[in-house]
Amino acid sequence: MLPGLTIRRATMTPADYEAFADLYRLAGVEQPFDNEAPSLDDLHAFDRACERSGAHSWRYLAQDASGATIGVGHFFPVTWLQNPGTYWIVIRVHHALRRRGIGTALLRQMEADLTELGGRALWIFVPEQAPELSEAFERHGFSEQMRSNPFVLEVAHTAPVELAPRLERLQADHGLRIMTLDECRAEDADWLEKIYTLHAALTREVPIPEKIFTTREEFAAFAIESPQALFDAFFVIRDGDQYVGLSFLQGRADTPDTLYQELTGTLPAYRGKGLARVMKLLTIDYAQRHGFRRIVTWVENTNDGMLAINLSQGFERQPGLVLLERSVMPAIPLTPATFGAPLDQTVQAYILNPVV
Repeated sequence: MLPGLTIRRATMTPADYEAFADLYRLAGVEQPFDNEAPSLDDLHAFDRACERSGAHSWRYLAQDASGATIGVGHFFPVTWLQNPGTYWIVIRVHHALRRRGIGTALLRQMEADLTELGGRALWIFVPEQAPELSEAFERHGFSEQMRSNPFVLEVAHTAPVELAPRLERLQADHGLRIMTLDECRAEDADWLEKIYTLHAALTREVPIPEKIFTTREEFAAFAIESPQALFDAFFVIRDGDQYVGLSFLQGRADTPDTLYQELTGTLPAYRGKGLARVMKLLTIDYAQRHGFRRIVTWVENTNDGMLAINLSQGFERQPGLVLLERSVMPAIPLTPATFGAPLDQTVQAYILNPVV
């Protein structure tokens, strides 16, 4: 264990938020899809959302004898499980100070506090490309639950999409229409409230470790008002006036030739009708017509239906993330004997692609 190491709860002060955000940069960019440190606004917004919902979002600072922050930890609840008490955990350590017991100390402190809060289980994501990290967690009692992977489609390799017959059958057989958000806005005065309500219902069923307590205003900022929003690539399934499914794409300024699949899903009563495949074809058709080079989507290995749809359309699996789980253990005093195998490589909880 690093001499002089202390672990403390982060406060709401600007200095502690800055220390937390700075450590992301100092930990090094070594994991896939982890190239952007959270801003102070991101951290504040997440904690405010948790506070409104009554959920615990506790952050921790690991500091050396001089008071410098050399590691950070964070836990917050998994909100879509029927039984409460499962928490996402995040651990990150300064890249120059790994394998010194810092990550293990953060884990032990968070686990001690979660025991007091009645926590039952811990979830953490590690990169597939770091099997030694998974093995270290497994030595501490964690076991693999599932994997989440990005799937990439090179649009130039796809055949033209024939959508008209499928859309006609949906309306004839099920009375359903698929419209863009642009079209919904033009004819429905309540479009925003309906879209928000549907999005909120769907996100309660999918494993997304962030954006878990989204207010109407936060949803609008992310999906509607963002410069990356694409109203003509936001597809809504309608049953009369009811909004029953959605799928939407967004762009990113740093990769203007790529589309990113956000939430896709339907209400339970409308599943099993082939809607997910139709929405997938709509996104591919959009990319073809607008000259995008690729589409990126995330899929869990437990979602056989979406895996099959993506593979059938030519999406290729990329290295992703492994979800590990362990029951919360009773608090153990933080002494050198408790550290064992180090867990202080960079570890982070990631946004999963929603499950249809």
